Amino acid sequence: MNVQERLLQERIDPYLSDRALGALAERAVGVSTVRGYEVLTGGCWNRVIAVDIGDRSLVYKISPHANDPKIIREFQVLSVFAEQTSLAVPEPLALDSTGTTLPGTVLVMSRIPGAVLHECYGLLNYGARRAVTDQIASDLAELHRIESVGFGGVELDESQRLAEWPDFWLPRFDAVLDDAAESGAVPASILDGARELRPSLARPLSIGATSTMTHYDIWSGNVMVDLDRDVPRVSGYIDVPGFYADYARELSFAMLFGIANRRFFETYLAEHELDPGFELRANIYNLKMNIKHIGMYPTQRVYQQGAVENLEFIRRVV
Repeated sequence: MNVQERLLQERIDPYLSDRALGALAERAVGVSTVRGYEVLTGGCWNRVIAVDIGDRSLVYKISPHANDPKIIREFQVLSVFAEQTSLAVPEPLALDSTGTTLPGTVLVMSRIPGAVLHECYGLLNYGARRAVTDQIASDLAELHRIESVGFGGVELDESQRLAEWPDFWLPRFDAVLDDAAESGAVPASILDGARELRPSLARPLSIGATSTMTHYDIWSGNVMVDLDRDVPRVSGYIDVPGFYADYARELSFAMLFGIANRRFFETYLAEHELDPGFELRANIYNLKMNIKHIGMYPTQRVYQQGAVENLEFIRRVV
């Protein structure tokens, strides 16, 4: 058991009574009768539960900390997506950051039906997989048509965002390199290669002032699929970081984890173009993600191989 799970068991679980859960449900949807709850997977830092209120279920994301800025921001991000996009995401229904009903901060959301894609992918036949891939591509192409000025959270005003994309992304790259050096899990040849290339990255990442609305974490663990249909369909997207960013960052992440394959791009490109610098930027973004995942999963060679390929491509182009 990790330290965070122990903390959740001590600070959250003893207070998950029908009375407390019902009070939050009444605030969210006007129904106070709770018929039980189940703990959902995927809550590494927070307790995530599905609460049954009879004719529907709600999702509560519960942080053990009062006024948790990440939970508060998630409520704001989901509100923006609900108001400004057609992307199917959980509807934010209530936020309690006072710690009075339950300890910590609670976000109450609608529950998106279905199963997580990475858990049900093996149940899908060839046609269903193609249909799901097409839908994700079309959904992202539509989302990426929403543009703004400046880079940062979708909940921020333009004046609060950073004017240059490298100023947003490169500090995150630097933090990953620092963590990798501290962990000792990343081969020196990869880490040294990344540090050698670092001064050359600002120029290809300078994409101008126009930004794109992104989910920012599209992989099979954040895609829900409704299997209770003749043809399974994507029912929604969860865990939305929500940034105005470079659309190539969104697609590079989906490429790394197998969502954005050849079929995906056939559909995406029919609705949204790729700019000439796309491939270079995608390799830069995935260099960061591969290095990060080497530290997380040092025995999985795929991330080391990916980082080496990214380094070789970037060296050839820059």
